[in-house]
Amino acid sequence: MATTTYGLLTRLAGPLALGYTLWRAGRDGGRRYLRQRLGRGAPEGPFDRWLHCASVGEVRAAGPLVRALAARDERLLVTTNTPTGAEAALATLPEPVRHAYLPLDLPGAVGRFLDRARPACGLVVETELWPHLFAACARRGVPLAIVNGRLSPRTLEAPGWLRKAYAGALRSLAACYARSEEDAERYRSLGMPPERIEVLGNLKFAQTAELRREAGIARPVERPYLLAASTREGEEALLVRLWRRLGDGERVLVIAPRHPERRDAVLREIRAVTERVAVRSQAEPVTADTEVYLADTLGELPGFMAHADLVVMGGSLVPKGGHNLVEPAALGRAVVVGPHMENFAEEARMLVAGGGAVQVADEEELAEPLAALLADPAERERIGGAGARLVAEQAAVLDRYLEAVDRVCPGGSGRG
Repeated sequence: MATTTYGLLTRLAGPLALGYTLWRAGRDGGRRYLRQRLGRGAPEGPFDRWLHCASVGEVRAAGPLVRALAARDERLLVTTNTPTGAEAALATLPEPVRHAYLPLDLPGAVGRFLDRARPACGLVVETELWPHLFAACARRGVPLAIVNGRLSPRTLEAPGWLRKAYAGALRSLAACYARSEEDAERYRSLGMPPERIEVLGNLKFAQTAELRREAGIARPVERPYLLAASTREGEEALLVRLWRRLGDGERVLVIAPRHPERRDAVLREIRAVTERVAVRSQAEPVTADTEVYLADTLGELPGFMAHADLVVMGGSLVPKGGHNLVEPAALGRAVVVGPHMENFAEEARMLVAGGGAVQVADEEELAEPLAALLADPAERERIGGAGARLVAEQAAVLDRYLEAVDRVCPGGSGRG
């Protein structure tokens, strides 16, 4: 019944999905986005392994695993849902790795994609659950595994028919390699067979060495600065207002939105508070008079993190589930997060408990720790050092994932 309901609803929603895809193609995806979302024009297979990364965050998380697999001379295909994810994949992954957009979860599009790509097996990074795609892979004998698996509490609150469709999709998987026991329990609750779940830890801890290499660039801003990283709607304005109240004339506030395409909307919010703003994508300089610097470019966040006096992690001051605080911690930066860290609850608990991050209950509590830490370089160094040590202790996670995916997804034998 769940599969029938899901299938019926996806057919009914097909025209809406097509309309959105056309709109997105016209806005920033282009012709390749349109064709591949409809299952046409994927790179010609067979591929030894196919990895799906929804967008930028998943591309970054999977980067160490992709590079380790590519070093074996395997033929790899990486898919993303978004143009920003595609841009990140093309910019950061090894040249032999091919990229395509994942097809919409419609039977025809999924079938065309699999006919063309012919993957021997697939690895789905973090949370993506696509019932038609998973069922098609099972019918074709293409083993799938979730890696770095995480589920938010919101997924468990989905309508009953959708939960049943998710359960059916999970039962078609060969394995689920979860980040934490908490995530594993959510997969069990949603219907994943318990014997196919294994807790391996957070693959993002494997980014430590790579982050340090990426961050080894020239200082992006000459003045000292506070970085608000991966901000979401509603956060930019409250941070700018708070920054003005703090009155830190020495530093500049750098805002790096999670989605750079929001630049115009973010600029409107900032300029409603101050006109003393410079924009990186427009090559505007940071002067002694600049209050806010909008870092609206892709691929530069590690460099901004590495040189920040302090990092406030976005997505955590509004109910968006937070973003990856492991990255600034790995770089030895003191990190402050808000209350909404549901998507990174395990990492937040570990770093806060170990003294590698500070968490506030709400935006009203944010001013005091920011002012105190900006005035105390020794305390910032202590917090940053503790975070870096905690992350380094988890760095062996890549070896665990390589061993696990070799068991369920041997690679090296693309289907002809």
